[in-house]
Amino acid sequence: MPSVYFQTFGCQMNSADSDTIHELLSRRGFVLTDSCGGSDLIVVNTCSVREAAEKRAKGKIAEFARGKKSRPGQKLWVVGCMAERLGDSLKEQIPGVDLVVGAKQMERIDEVIEEQFPQSQYDTGASPMIFGKTAVTDFVPVMRGCDNYCAYCVVPYVRGREQSVPYDIIESTVKEKIAAGIKEITFLGQNVNSYNHGGIDFPALLSKMSNIDGLERIRFTTSHPKDCTEKLIDVMASSKKFASHIHLPVQAGADRILSLMNRKYTSSHYRNLLDMIRTRIPHADITSDILVGFPTETDAEFRETLSLVRAARFTTAFMFAYSPREGTAAASMKEEISKEEKNARLTELIALQTEITREIYENSVGRELEVLITGRQEKRDKAWMGQDAGCKKVLISCEPAEPGMILNVKATRSSGMTLIV
Repeated sequence: MPSVYFQTFGCQMNSADSDTIHELLSRRGFVLTDSCGGSDLIVVNTCSVREAAEKRAKGKIAEFARGKKSRPGQKLWVVGCMAERLGDSLKEQIPGVDLVVGAKQMERIDEVIEEQFPQSQYDTGASPMIFGKTAVTDFVPVMRGCDNYCAYCVVPYVRGREQSVPYDIIESTVKEKIAAGIKEITFLGQNVNSYNHGGIDFPALLSKMSNIDGLERIRFTTSHPKDCTEKLIDVMASSKKFASHIHLPVQAGADRILSLMNRKYTSSHYRNLLDMIRTRIPHADITSDILVGFPTETDAEFRETLSLVRAARFTTAFMFAYSPREGTAAASMKEEISKEEKNARLTELIALQTEITREIYENSVGRELEVLITGRQEKRDKAWMGQDAGCKKVLISCEPAEPGMILNVKATRSSGMTLIV
């Protein structure tokens, strides 16, 4: 049977897209392998959000292309956002790439794969495989594309305009995954709050999903602050099926920078959102994305970001130094901040957020937690791994247990980034 090896860079949407490609290939008899050297097909799913992400992907693709020379017949596909941005020029930059599939083509990926591997040639009887985050958690895209055009972000250009997945497709996909043993679904979109199909908006979609038998826990990402509503938070608070976690990227704490970024909200609006969420969902884990060193950001404005982070007390945050992306509005802005200054600001921000994260984990010791068991450590003491109803990682030493179980436990200590039971 032919084999396929995946290398996926970037966000959860890319992981979901890799899942889709793998499922379509599995119908043609492909089996997943963890060895690129012995595979018949290598699929590299790429990210364009930052220059560093593209450099890592190009380095890996070049490595795979060199290896192909000693593996006659092996194919190398490059898919995703960088593939969309660079197109077939990738074949010129890295000889050995056989197929380039941009992110916008994911809407017709079944046709693309049929062109490469006609299903009639692969009558193996193999069943589609659910290839997800863990054995009991998985992703379901509900939105594709983005209409927000944040000044620093290339996503709208490489993924296209917003499109909502029809409700019946989402419902059938969720039920198929539950039948395959999935207990937790994360609904994905560049901005899930924009979902609207057939008069069903995102809060209504979530409410309907919560009524599906067998679905034990519901998550979603990403939620744009300008579209995060009381209606959405009230739906989250209405059922224990919803994780008490919301990812709410703030990006910056200074209003002038937020305006330049085209984020369409102010820092005070964002702080009011935090108050509303924590009033309705006590102990909610709120996570964020933060970008430092945006063009013309002053030291005083960076200090406003630090002030917001202190007040927000994010459980965790993804933190980055700005780098220009070709084609975005910010790329034409004059760079006035040195790389050294950007890195210094990023280092200071990371140190602050790390301290807050450790404090939040320490404050969770002794509290009762509902932990979904997702798997078992392969090394060390082989403790069970899980996640609480928020976003905190938990290790549990107990027997018997198995993936998919939800256990009520109390953490006895914290390692700083993991709770220990």
